Amino acid sequence: MGAVIVYNPGAGRSRARGPAVQRMVDALGARGLSAAAQATTGAGDATRLARQAALEGAELIVACGGDGTVNEVLQGLVGTTACLGVWPGGTANVLARELGLPRRLEAIADVLAAGHTRRVSIGRAGDRYFILMAGIGLDAAVVRGVSPTLKRFLGEGAYWLAALRQLAAWPPPRFLVEVEGRVEPATLAVLANAAAYGGGLRFTPQARMDDDLLDICLLDSTDRLRLIRWVLAAFRGAHLALPGVTCLRARRARAHGAGAPWVQVDGELAGRLPMDFECLPAAVSVLAPR
Repeated sequence: MGAVIVYNPGAGRSRARGPAVQRMVDALGARGLSAAAQATTGAGDATRLARQAALEGAELIVACGGDGTVNEVLQGLVGTTACLGVWPGGTANVLARELGLPRRLEAIADVLAAGHTRRVSIGRAGDRYFILMAGIGLDAAVVRGVSPTLKRFLGEGAYWLAALRQLAAWPPPRFLVEVEGRVEPATLAVLANAAAYGGGLRFTPQARMDDDLLDICLLDSTDRLRLIRWVLAAFRGAHLALPGVTCLRARRARAHGAGAPWVQVDGELAGRLPMDFECLPAAVSVLAPR
């Protein structure tokens, strides 16, 4: 088998996913790469379809949708020899930005057919893998509060509305993060495998997908104005030197706290604390522009 495109018909704001997928199949065929497509119908489908295709011999599994679809596909690929391809079609497409992927169908087909791979690390939060980041506390509460309907119509704006609602529901719960013997308090934590973050924020601007460590950014405050200042500075990566910010790099971490704050991975809820986090070096091959 060549490639299998696993696509989410409901991702992003497009309502013409099926015809576009067929055009991609044709475009890949014209470039010498045979491809088939399978649509998801519900939560967990992308993982099941990706795993099945990989075990049946597919060399490339293309996740078509947003970062949530990519994350589901990732769950099915870990431990197999199949390569991950990304065709961005979601709301934020953070991984596509991190990899420098184009948006046009023909340009994506060129990247997929060229077959240039990067071996990258991934993270694990509890029993869930992530390729971008895990977020704890206020970060995950925003993800939990996003309205699917508003997300379809407003795109990334739906996340900012959810963030405003979290500010109104202040204060956020504090929790503790244990890293190599240190115990640090936080109200928001990002444990990143990549520099890019949704909405143009760069909480961990020095994170790299091809090293063996997680970049950990901890924000500890219940002051609304200080949080707003942090967020504004994080657009430039200038928040790292502000009071209340702790930056660490580690292979493993553990977080716990009263109230069991939520955890998100790659923009999808992954459960509640307590939870262990780990970087798995060179775990997956990803197609990317040369």
